[in-house]
Amino acid sequence: MAAPQEDVANLNKLIDEIMREDVEAVEEVQSENQLEEEENVNQGNPQEEEEQPEKEITEEEKDFISPEAKELWNKVMADKEFVCERGFGKLVSPFSEVIKKRGWEFFCEHKALGFSALPREFYANMVGMKDNSVYVRGVWVPFDDRRINEVFKLRDFKHGSKYNKLLENPNYKKIVNRLTGGEGKWEVTKKNPHHAIKRGALIEEAKVWFYFISSVIVPTRHLSTIREQEAILLYAFLKGYKISMGILIEESIRGYHHSNKRGLIPHPATITKL
Repeated sequence: MAAPQEDVANLNKLIDEIMREDVEAVEEVQSENQLEEEENVNQGNPQEEEEQPEKEITEEEKDFISPEAKELWNKVMADKEFVCERGFGKLVSPFSEVIKKRGWEFFCEHKALGFSALPREFYANMVGMKDNSVYVRGVWVPFDDRRINEVFKLRDFKHGSKYNKLLENPNYKKIVNRLTGGEGKWEVTKKNPHHAIKRGALIEEAKVWFYFISSVIVPTRHLSTIREQEAILLYAFLKGYKISMGILIEESIRGYHHSNKRGLIPHPATITKL
């Protein structure tokens, strides 16, 4: 059953306020980093011209699976910031029936509460992962979809056939029309004719589910537009397709591992719970 439009609209006002706070926090961090870089340059000591000392590794952070993992820590992971899970619990009211039906009650409360260096160490040690497990501080930690579903009390199943068919052959016209009520369009780039959709063009219900996706499933601070894969997933949510949360999160963790790792570290709360 769809939530009342008035409730959804009010919920989106709250979400807009939360998102503005997120953007302001990001801008503050970026401003601080820029000031630090300018100070280094003004002192005639730019960081790129100075050989950086090896990062000090504390007693709790010393367990690395290999020299390659330790090198990744020193060169990339040690100073990386997190993009944290924000939780959805306080916003769930208009969609409580849907959340309960899908078994997401516990998962919606999932949010970041503060971390040690453990998530950074986890990603550094992924270079030596075995059988869907990563060595962290003397323990092999599984992060496959079954383990994620178990930890967050999610129903353990694979994606349904409708979602798999959507991934294989997306109907981009149907997707943009459903997400925007027929009023929006795809942003086009030279490489991708279906690059993104502006968040402001989304219908109210789609805005709420996009916040859910970007808060607890695939955390991101990129909130002004919905990129292609996010739009496909969002469309599947609105259609009620059978989707495995565990698979989505596992794929996101693996995706960061296989990336150039320039972005913020995702899923810190999830990794800490695992």
